[in-house]
Amino acid sequence: MKIGILTHYSVYNQGAQLQMYAMKHWLEEHGHQVIILTYEKNFDFNKSEASKNSASVGAIGYYIKNYLLDKGFGLTVFNTRKVMALKKAFQNVETAPYDHSGCDAIIIGSDEVFSIDVGCNKMMYGCGLGNVPAIAYAPAFGRTTEELLKEFNCYEIVQKGLQNMYALSARDLHTQQMIDSMTGRKVPMVCDPVILYSGKKFFTKVKPIRKKYLLVYAYDCNMTNPNEIREIKSYAKKHKLLTVSVGTYHKWCDKNIVCNAEEWYSYFREASCVVTDTFHGSVVAIKNHCNVAVFIRESINAFKLESLLKTTGLEDRRLTDITEQNLERILQKNIDYQMVDKKLDKLIEHSENYLKTSLENINVQ
Repeated sequence: MKIGILTHYSVYNQGAQLQMYAMKHWLEEHGHQVIILTYEKNFDFNKSEASKNSASVGAIGYYIKNYLLDKGFGLTVFNTRKVMALKKAFQNVETAPYDHSGCDAIIIGSDEVFSIDVGCNKMMYGCGLGNVPAIAYAPAFGRTTEELLKEFNCYEIVQKGLQNMYALSARDLHTQQMIDSMTGRKVPMVCDPVILYSGKKFFTKVKPIRKKYLLVYAYDCNMTNPNEIREIKSYAKKHKLLTVSVGTYHKWCDKNIVCNAEEWYSYFREASCVVTDTFHGSVVAIKNHCNVAVFIRESINAFKLESLLKTTGLEDRRLTDITEQNLERILQKNIDYQMVDKKLDKLIEHSENYLKTSLENINVQ
């Protein structure tokens, strides 16, 4: 089958691109032709994000204008290089407009494709796809709630789209509950594509770091609190570890590494430990059997990170506060990855069954 993937393809974020590549690789390894579907993203609710997330040189202009003046030369240069690295990695991907794709099926997801943080993107709810069947694989609403949909007059559009979708699933409990409430459909919980995919094509050569290191992965607007920085550096110094920020810029780290999504994945493999406050940072740490501590920021990603830790049985890896004492308490404990892998194997099997069955049913029609 010719299958289109409708996701956040133009977001210059390693986790977002990694989940897209993971879905692409999985489908290709199961015999499908895959294209990434392009679209004009709606930014009605957050105009400032339009230039930042543009898949053009305009994004570089945004970083120069808004970062150079406000956040300094180092961050500006780093993010400009990051945009170029991720853009270069995307050049060899086959693309087509979402409404003229010629596909047999369209997979919507993964990641926060149902979120309306920046605007309402109707295609993500199956609108305007013609007669092409849409399968939602591991979508998430992020911080979007039914109340927010109503506040921004999006509720009926989203509800109708979900009701008419060929197959529905959810990546986290919050999304699963919202779909149930809005459509009455009991949908399965499936895993993020990065968990689903074996990761064979993600193992790429990277420039080695000669010393043991603590890997930090947080967006550059986070982990800027002086107290958090002091506590992480103190822990690293005590254990004779370099602090290495991979994929995002943190001036306080010993090293900051620009990389594409596959390189980013590979740097986790050799880390002595990982401190992250992101969903995909946590996913990649778990996939690579890292010694990880996860800080959940309630105003950003509580729904999906809480669900991930609960699903994997790793609730005890949660940092209630970023302090040296808490880092010591969590990171001194070994993770039973044999137990974690067993939980993930069941979820992967369940997720593959959902995806295979949905595609086979379309193919039979």
